[in-house]
Amino acid sequence: MSAAMPSMIAGRSTRMEVLELIRRKGSASAEAIAADLGVTPNAIRQHLTNLERDGFVVSHPERRARGRPSLLFSLTERAHSVFPKRYGQLATMVLQEVQDLSGPEALDEIFSRVAARHADVIGREIDGLDFDQKLRRVVAWIGRAGTLAEQTEVEEGVRITIHNCPFRNTALKFPQVCTITPQLISRLLDTAVSQADSIHRRDPYCSFVVQRPEVAGGSGSPRGTPL
Repeated sequence: MSAAMPSMIAGRSTRMEVLELIRRKGSASAEAIAADLGVTPNAIRQHLTNLERDGFVVSHPERRARGRPSLLFSLTERAHSVFPKRYGQLATMVLQEVQDLSGPEALDEIFSRVAARHADVIGREIDGLDFDQKLRRVVAWIGRAGTLAEQTEVEEGVRITIHNCPFRNTALKFPQVCTITPQLISRLLDTAVSQADSIHRRDPYCSFVVQRPEVAGGSGSPRGTPL
């Protein structure tokens, strides 16, 4: 993606208006977009060229019975990702219904099953690796979920800190959300994990202390709340 794209997506620019118009219409030509936005077709073509280069739109010829076919532009999956979504709000509503119907224990079971399911998948990818290799792979996998995950060495073992949690609003209401990651790590590394910071407790981020095998086998215990 070009350096100009982040500011384009964040602001109300002509390019963002082009994307929104194509989303409403399904597909549109440069001429149709220009007419709707009150911009010259040449200017719109330049925007579309840049958007296609950056992977936000694709072009295909319009089928016509007569005359020269014009190009129609439609959005890619990448383009759909820049529009606001309310997935978090929906998730919160669904979890509230589950809790009202079956109690908080049902949520505990759901998130435990989610952690176990992911652990089964990731476990096959890291089988045979040593502790540090597994930990790096797991942290990288957590980062692919849209978070900024980092690990630092501490006296008790390794602290994993997760910034930019995509489930922040849901976690503020349901603490069970914050248990998926430590359960996942514990299953994959077969060691004790304790929670040191939690978004649910209004900390700025979540962090967990992962005991190294030699520490977990001793008498010491990590700080934080055991899970």
